[in-house]
Amino acid sequence: MKKKLLITALVITIISVPLIASAGSFRAVPVKLYLDARTKTAVLKVTNDGEEKVTVQLEAVSWRQDNDGKDIYEPTKDIVFFPKIADIEQGQEKIIRVGYEGKKATAPESTEKTYRLFIQELPVSKPGEVAIKMAIRMGLPIFVAPETKAVKQGIIEKMALSDGSLTVKVRNAGNSHLILSRIKAKGIDGAGGEAFSAESPGWYVLAGSARGFAVDVGKADCLKAREIKAEAEADKVVITGSLNVDKNLCADKPKLASKEPREQRSK
Repeated sequence: MKKKLLITALVITIISVPLIASAGSFRAVPVKLYLDARTKTAVLKVTNDGEEKVTVQLEAVSWRQDNDGKDIYEPTKDIVFFPKIADIEQGQEKIIRVGYEGKKATAPESTEKTYRLFIQELPVSKPGEVAIKMAIRMGLPIFVAPETKAVKQGIIEKMALSDGSLTVKVRNAGNSHLILSRIKAKGIDGAGGEAFSAESPGWYVLAGSARGFAVDVGKADCLKAREIKAEAEADKVVITGSLNVDKNLCADKPKLASKEPREQRSK
């Protein structure tokens, strides 16, 4: 009997810039959903751009971040949607209606609530077909605005050097999510000039959470600098911090013996 191969490991999550989220044979509009006390429903359009019919299944989860800034997803009944499974013919689109039905609090919600709506393509193989099917899973953020005034405020809580890497820990001190586009680090030498510059991609930092971002800093560059200044670009605001360089902490980053496969994310 011929074996059918199936790959289901690819996960795509969307961060900021695109207005259309695209994953393999289908795409979704809009890329993010914003709800509030007045606007409790939204419409999502999923379009099949592939060469054959696709079937997608939807799942809503609550979204928070732990003490290390890792994204945590948990089952929720706050977000409702219809349909839960949809067949979409080639070149056609399906309307998904999404709503918020969280329990009414006794006092106005002071912090934004965050969720994700996952759209999972269900792979279908024809009898006797030998092929590699890529099952795509796309995660769209859903933000439910606080009933009090939304405040976006971030601080660089800590900076540290270790094993050739600069860690910049950003804390969200506001009540709404921050989208960090990138983290930039600039070394300042003894004369006040630029010794080096480096950057790393950013990610979401949810309200009340903190996340560390690693920026590679080579030993030679590190030794040239007496100070490292960091900038985190978030929602048209630049968050800054600085660190005096301890030369004893300047080190080459250890080489990994092997590279493990990593989850792929789309920005």
